[in-house]
Amino acid sequence: MEFGLIKSFDIDNGELDGLTHQEIFVLGYELAQIDNKLAQNERISQLVHADNQSRIEKACIDANRCFKLSWLQGDKSESWMQLEVSSVSNG
Repeated sequence: MEFGLIKSFDIDNGELDGLTHQEIFVLGYELAQIDNKLAQNERISQLVHADNQSRIEKACIDANRCFKLSWLQGDKSESWMQLEVSSVSNG
């Protein structure tokens, strides 16, 4: 079995500095779920971690999917964003 890099997470410039290993794992897992939904052309409507904003934007652009990421009104923590991606029509 051969192993290798599937995609870059673009984290070479300290983007994850200050986060715990557990927080980094959660961000990676969240991105993997979004990548899977994008590949399956699924509709996405979910809260996502704001720390994943640039990686989620890149994933949507790379998948050629229209998306909207918006800050939650009234969320003073600025930790969460709402991701909306419509499904792809096949015809």
